[in-house]
Amino acid sequence: MNKTIKFLNRVFIILCITALAPAQQKGNIKYFKTDLHRSDLLKDEVSKEDADKTNHFKAYYNSRGRLVKVEFYPNGDRILAQLRKSEVFPRPKPPFKYFRNWNPHNREFGEEVPTSKIGNLSYYRTSYEEDASIRTVEFFRKRNRHLWTYYFMTPEGEKESRLFIVFAGQQPLTLMEPHLFHPSASEMKEGWIAEFQHNRLDRPLETVISDPIGNRYYFYRFQHRYETEGDSLNPITFRHTTSEYFLADSTKMGSHQLIYDENDKLLKKEFFDNQNQLLESIEYIFDNERNELVTLIRDPRGGILHREVKKIN
Repeated sequence: MNKTIKFLNRVFIILCITALAPAQQKGNIKYFKTDLHRSDLLKDEVSKEDADKTNHFKAYYNSRGRLVKVEFYPNGDRILAQLRKSEVFPRPKPPFKYFRNWNPHNREFGEEVPTSKIGNLSYYRTSYEEDASIRTVEFFRKRNRHLWTYYFMTPEGEKESRLFIVFAGQQPLTLMEPHLFHPSASEMKEGWIAEFQHNRLDRPLETVISDPIGNRYYFYRFQHRYETEGDSLNPITFRHTTSEYFLADSTKMGSHQLIYDENDKLLKKEFFDNQNQLLESIEYIFDNERNELVTLIRDPRGGILHREVKKIN
């Protein structure tokens, strides 16, 4: 651009209704004031193919290279509306069953709860297909406060179904799984999807976070191994789960390791940076005689940063 376009301090944006309706259809033209400058709008140029799939600005230039006008096309919003309309994920339908507990990884429910006893505690509402297979499992923090929904769908070309979790609003992923995930890679917005892959033992291997259009934001990879300590007469087996988190471009953000006893009770968490350097550890010490849980937070050298004691119910 040359200096002859200094007068373009502001840019008027024409909202193109034609992106959503046929050109011959009549409509209204509205004008909106903005404090945005050209440099704010025309930052990341994309190809026409990519523009067809996302919200974008279309800029017109005359023969001298002067910017004439800028149009806004809400293609991404339109695609999102079409996806919602096509109902990729089935809607819940009655009759429903209610449960207080549910493990989405091995698909096991706790005891069924009558509707009259739901109360103000969290619960799962389940709907079924005609063949009695699970259709949807909705999680409610309390009555009428829906947080997310579980689905099981089989991708094209695969034999086994995968777990998909669609969030109903902005909630951190750690609210659903406080130990498996990490706060630094936990943002979830309305409609965002967590897609899981599992191994034969129903342990998660990967979780990919995306929006309904298919944009990926970050993902997790998990490794599981078992270690046995003690002698042959009194062996003690511990399960180690390593959780690694990455941005969509595969840039590693960090990792943490979870150590469980043979009863799946969490004993320790170790946090590492993207260079696998230990940052912090948390130990969980159970005192069964006093019905207490002692939590110790340590620095990389083992020094105690924090100690907390809680009664176990």
